[in-house]
Amino acid sequence: MIIPRMRGRWRGAVVGIMVAALAVAAMFIPVPYVIESPGPTYDVLGAQGDIPMIEVDSTDASYDTSGQLRMVTVANSGGPFSTVTLGQVLLAKFDGVSAVTPAKELFPEDITTEELQELSKAQMTQSQSTAAAAALDELGYPVKGVITIEGAVSGSPAEGKVEEGDILRAIITPDQVRHEVDRPSVPFALTRDLEPGSAITFVVEREGKELSIPSQTYKPDRVPLDFKGSKFGVYLTAKVELPFDVMIHLERVGGPSAGTMFALGIIDHLTGGNTTGGKIVAGTGSIGYDGQVQAIGGIVQKMHGALDDGAQWFLAPRSNCDEVVGNVPSGLEVWPVSTLSEARAALEAIKTGSLGDRPTCEAVTSGK
Repeated sequence: MIIPRMRGRWRGAVVGIMVAALAVAAMFIPVPYVIESPGPTYDVLGAQGDIPMIEVDSTDASYDTSGQLRMVTVANSGGPFSTVTLGQVLLAKFDGVSAVTPAKELFPEDITTEELQELSKAQMTQSQSTAAAAALDELGYPVKGVITIEGAVSGSPAEGKVEEGDILRAIITPDQVRHEVDRPSVPFALTRDLEPGSAITFVVEREGKELSIPSQTYKPDRVPLDFKGSKFGVYLTAKVELPFDVMIHLERVGGPSAGTMFALGIIDHLTGGNTTGGKIVAGTGSIGYDGQVQAIGGIVQKMHGALDDGAQWFLAPRSNCDEVVGNVPSGLEVWPVSTLSEARAALEAIKTGSLGDRPTCEAVTSGK
């Protein structure tokens, strides 16, 4: 009776070893997920060797700065970037910082790594150009631009009226005031003061002739948390003319989300170099020509990356507040902003210590 019992035990042990081996092997199986984790941060007021990250070709520029303005990034693994395993996904799910998302929810299945890199690079280049225009416009420098309509938003009042290639020369608002579109900020700023359904007229140049196109504003079905006003329902591109060159030197980083910090860095150089009062302030948010700070992805990971690199304060897009609440790492103070002007005011308050009535994401999400 002893031998059969021993054989049963050996069989159980072998089965257990095989199950354990299969479980271990399963941890190395590639899975179609993307892991987003905190990436490196960069001080936009800093330099690489003798080259400042931001160079402003103006006699007004100063590089004798204090403190840091850190742009933040997200490190992506999986999807078009690389392969991730089941084990990596499980670890990421329980580390309290990373985000795990099915790759198909983030990227088209047929996109290649090269295509994604080119898109990300183009977004970064555009964000730098827009940041320069927004910063100089904020400071009152003459920023000129030719605005071209690239098409209408499907289902918007402008659909079927404007044409790709129309040059937007002016917008006539319901009070019959003609607003010349001679700066890139004009059409974007106008929408914030117009209610949905407002009658407007696009004055465009088409094939050398000036045309007046009646339309109206509208409110899209999905809008950011801090949305105000309405939309025109047209896609616009801008050919911008700055009064002097602004160059940003940053390699191997893509995407549009550093625009706000680039703009603040440019402003720092043009206003004496002491916007932070020696503090380390990080932040994120893409920027519009009119200085609107827009929502971005990966904000939880960016907050953790900022804290890891010594940031004391974090400027967050107000429209990201629903993701911020409940996810702020201990030791980091978050200041929500909707515009470049608000971001400048936040820096001034942080610099001077005037923090009594500062806004919070908790107040934003509760509607207070």
